Amino acid sequence: MIEVSRNKQIERVKLSLDSDKFNYFLAQSLNKVTSHRSLQQLAKTLADHFIQNQIEIRNKSNQQRQRQNALPQIIRRSQQSIKVLPKPPRIEPKQQQIPLNKVPFTILEPQYSYLLGGGNNHELIKRIMDTRREWHQCKSTTRVHFRWQQSNIGYKYYKMNAYNPHRSLVNHFEFHQEISNKKNLLLNMTTFCDSIHRNVFDILPVTFIIDFNDSQIESHLVAFLNYYNQYSPNPISSDELLLKKQEIKKKLRIPPSKERRFIDYQMKDTFLGDDYLWLLKPTGLNRGRGINVFNSIDQLTDLLIEYTSGVSEKHIETPNEKIYQGIIIKSPSFVVQKYIEKPLLINNRKFDIRVWVLVDQDLNCYFFKEGYIRTASEDFVTNDVNNLFIHLTNNAIQKYSQKYGDQEAGNQLSFDQIQKIFKNKIDFRQVIVKKMKEIAFLVMNSVGNKINRNNRRNCMEIFGFDYFLDEKFNLYLIEVNTNPCIEESSPLLAQLIPRMLDDAYILTLDSIFNISREKVSPFPVKGYQNNENMWQLLGSLKDQVIYQ
Repeated sequence: MIEVSRNKQIERVKLSLDSDKFNYFLAQSLNKVTSHRSLQQLAKTLADHFIQNQIEIRNKSNQQRQRQNALPQIIRRSQQSIKVLPKPPRIEPKQQQIPLNKVPFTILEPQYSYLLGGGNNHELIKRIMDTRREWHQCKSTTRVHFRWQQSNIGYKYYKMNAYNPHRSLVNHFEFHQEISNKKNLLLNMTTFCDSIHRNVFDILPVTFIIDFNDSQIESHLVAFLNYYNQYSPNPISSDELLLKKQEIKKKLRIPPSKERRFIDYQMKDTFLGDDYLWLLKPTGLNRGRGINVFNSIDQLTDLLIEYTSGVSEKHIETPNEKIYQGIIIKSPSFVVQKYIEKPLLINNRKFDIRVWVLVDQDLNCYFFKEGYIRTASEDFVTNDVNNLFIHLTNNAIQKYSQKYGDQEAGNQLSFDQIQKIFKNKIDFRQVIVKKMKEIAFLVMNSVGNKINRNNRRNCMEIFGFDYFLDEKFNLYLIEVNTNPCIEESSPLLAQLIPRMLDDAYILTLDSIFNISREKVSPFPVKGYQNNENMWQLLGSLKDQVIYQ
């Protein structure tokens, strides 16, 4: 009875819907239709099934059509054969000329990685590298293309050879200590000056080496004591000097040596004064660290005993506090250098000159066209050897003075400013800057065959050269720094240092990795074109040729 009723319901639905497709669908779906309470409910259910089925059929048809359109040819099938119709010709749209100023900007994916060590304003290096879209910063040394850090500790120079296909650049030469170490600077310059028949002390102040690791330390110490007594305003007799030598050698436990040294050099009068000051410098430190001023042999002896056993880094006294560095300095190697007691002064204050010298991956030597003057905060006197704000012009020391920045921003002056100060006495750029270039190239040539003696590939370095002028405008090289300060401690340095680094990278980084840069520098410097590289080529260290 139930089956008869169900068949009647289906028959009535079929008659009510005049559709061939529905009839086909109904014939295929009869077994899936369950019993319903009313004819209307059954009709609604069948209609819903029909609509859903048609949607699925249409979706499959669209997908098949899309696959056919993706083929290179349109394939039409018939019952008897397959006809392949050729692809209709494509109508190329007309190319419109787009003005250059409206060409869309293309973002380049970084191709190379660089790794930065911390300290010494490394954020500036990142800021400069961010202008190079081909580079991205990484934190791993694996396959890195450029490394910049304060020292060369961790650099695997043995991998930097012609057989290694991986290109990488580092910012220190393997043997930069040949000039950045004060002892090595003196030794190399002495040898080089002898070869060109020049006296090294016309370039460097009179300097002696005291190295407790050197078997000939006695000969160096005795040479210094003899020279010291020769020019002392209060010399002692030969017998007294002999007793003094024996006393010092006993205190310092210095073994005897057979070699005898004698310095035959007439000290210039600008080095001499009533207080007869000398400097003691550990050979491996920079930024004024460990430097002491002394004016007696007893003071020197006490300082040597302290530093060889280890001494806390000297504190800086200000009117309100004592600033302790908190670092133990222990050094077996020193230079003893004559203090220039009659320096050239600016507003009665001592100053020195900082310039930058670049040696690139091909051992070409460059001089940056602008440098700066570093001034002391206190008026110059020679009878106060403990006041570092008088004697040492390093910004790392002067920034703690209560008078820091009172007369110049950051205690710094530009070359143009010092040119105006001494315009009635000397042409600073034509005479002094030219002399600094000459000395810089001589110094770099003294180590031209040593600084990269293992022929490591792709090393570069920026050195900080510090010069000093006496009151007669005689120029002397004080030291060479491997890690020159790049702190932007004044508006002047905020302008010079970024341009100095960026232009150096154009000569090294961009050249090695064949990167074409825009000619306009993003770091403008007053007085120079933005498309000008401010590094001046001095010459090649390979052949010691000066490029005019």
